[in-house]
Amino acid sequence: MNMEEKKVRIGVLSYAHAHQQTWCKVFTSRPDACVTAVWDDDEARGRRQAEALGVEYHRDVEQLLRRSDVDAVTICAENAKHAALAVAAAEHGKHIMMQKPMATSVAEAERIVAAVKKNGVKYMQAHNLRFDPIHTTIKKLVEEGRIGKVSMIRRRHSHHFAIDPGERERVLGWMTDPAQSGGGALMDEGAHAILWFLWMCGRPHSVTARMSTVTSGLMVEDNAMLLFDFPGGSIGCLQTSWTETAGDATIEIFGDRGVIIASGTDIASSRALPDLPRPLRLYNTDKGSWEYPEVELVKSRPTPPANAFIDYLKSEGPSPIDVDTAALAIKIAMSAYESAQTGRTITI
Repeated sequence: MNMEEKKVRIGVLSYAHAHQQTWCKVFTSRPDACVTAVWDDDEARGRRQAEALGVEYHRDVEQLLRRSDVDAVTICAENAKHAALAVAAAEHGKHIMMQKPMATSVAEAERIVAAVKKNGVKYMQAHNLRFDPIHTTIKKLVEEGRIGKVSMIRRRHSHHFAIDPGERERVLGWMTDPAQSGGGALMDEGAHAILWFLWMCGRPHSVTARMSTVTSGLMVEDNAMLLFDFPGGSIGCLQTSWTETAGDATIEIFGDRGVIIASGTDIASSRALPDLPRPLRLYNTDKGSWEYPEVELVKSRPTPPANAFIDYLKSEGPSPIDVDTAALAIKIAMSAYESAQTGRTITI
């Protein structure tokens, strides 16, 4: 029986990142998918989640990967463990959805790419923004030429959880440990925005970055600003932070015939979002007035990627966010760290 005719059977690899719980809710709610087993190196956490799902818990990840009733895995481990888990899954012929970021180094990303291609498994990078109606609408407006030739693109993706020690421990936890996370705000929130720029604008020629740590005692960056040079001359500005308590515009795209502005598309904005008529605004110089396309903010951003993963596995189409794109995002992130450390612009 092929994948189109049967349920997609998911093996869950780690609940270190909270998005795994939302993904599992999606899988268990769909008639064409199910969760069949759980592995987590935190045994208490893994057993608790497996019991809630009514499935078997494995202490040994190899035991889960050898199961014939696992078609695919979803990986939500600490970032530093992504490569080992993904390579093992691919070698056992399991399809993969990976939490961002793909890996913590270019070498680890390349290991994943090689394993996926060698073993012919499907790979999808989880990218919340790729399936959000506000972002798909923005991409359509740009491609239709509604604001003309684009000159400047700014994307802010931030939150506030580094400021309060209690929230920092509860929400960020291992993400503040460079050995487990590979970095701070850029590897957390900025990973979303790098994938967004690749999807929206394509591959940049170069990146120039500045980073800082303003939270006392923090061992990773809590603020980062990246400048991209894109084909055609446009400039991209990626702003990401763990110290922004509130905000308004999260996206501004300027063209020679107008501008697109989006608000409320990150956690910082949703904490204290101003009373705006709608989250998306478009100004076109030909009309000389503002338009407000009808879109709503997604209430649960991890939900759409989980649905997209099942749809991808049951189709013959390409991955929405393929393994090469995921690896390129890591190359960009590592180039940004190099730029911040050296003060130089790094060619991608």
